[in-house]
Amino acid sequence: MRDHLYLFFFMIHFSTGCILTDVHQTTVITAYTGGSVLLPCSCADPQSTADTFTWEFNRYREGWWIQVFEDEKFSGRRELFNEDSPNNLSLLISDIREEDQGNYMCKTKQHTFIQLIVKGCNLVQNRESLTVVTGYSGESVVLPCSCTELQAKPEQIRWVYYLVNTNEEIYPKERSERHKNRVELLNQTTPGNLSLHISALTADHGGDYACSVSSQQVSYRLQVKEKPHIQTVCLSTHQPSHQTQELTPPRPSQHTPQYVFIILGVILSVLLLALLAFIYWRCRGGRNVKKETMMMKNSTENKTIRMRCCILL
Repeated sequence: MRDHLYLFFFMIHFSTGCILTDVHQTTVITAYTGGSVLLPCSCADPQSTADTFTWEFNRYREGWWIQVFEDEKFSGRRELFNEDSPNNLSLLISDIREEDQGNYMCKTKQHTFIQLIVKGCNLVQNRESLTVVTGYSGESVVLPCSCTELQAKPEQIRWVYYLVNTNEEIYPKERSERHKNRVELLNQTTPGNLSLHISALTADHGGDYACSVSSQQVSYRLQVKEKPHIQTVCLSTHQPSHQTQELTPPRPSQHTPQYVFIILGVILSVLLLALLAFIYWRCRGGRNVKKETMMMKNSTENKTIRMRCCILL
């Protein structure tokens, strides 16, 4: 009896087939041009499999659905995950393009919807005016250009060098000998960084440059100047080579000549003698004044006595 019951449940399990998760719900996913995106779809029961299923695509404002695995625009960019995991019906799309934006449907006996939003490259500075950049001969310079979304890689990027009567493409193909093996993009880690690095500058590299993405463009005028000469300051043998006289003035105890101290000693001795002479002069002058005052006082008293004697006589 128990064996019959197990067989009954086993037949019910496989007769129901794949029941999708998130049935009749819409999942919103954001992707960036040039990258990859995984559109999830799977059976709720990990032991179940789908006999048949399809992925369909519908653009916004279009009334019909197309088969993803029958459309040439997805050729070489689509991949399923159900070979190792039959219950996993997820779809991987690589090299995302703006035209991939739209609605996707994973369809078995049931269906689930995914809305894919694709963000492309819009230049940070999209303008016609020139931005002046200065570089120096023998050095390197970076001409900035980037997408507002640094994770978005443009489908096509061009750097052009403009001459008087014509122009030369310098990226992605170096058609100019003056820029050969001297230019590269700085987008190793961020696909949206399209800045151009020019090395070993010469006067011939001066001119107008433009970064173009679709119909957007950023322009620069590169001025190449001679590197200014920097005057160096001769340093004392007692000072480290990385220090200047302004930053580390010499200490008097280490660098002042001995004759300076001799002169200072002579001056101090003269000043001390002059001070002693002045003090002696003041003291002697005071005694002379006192002596003269006494003599004048005695003379006055003598005159007074004489006058009194004359009167008595």
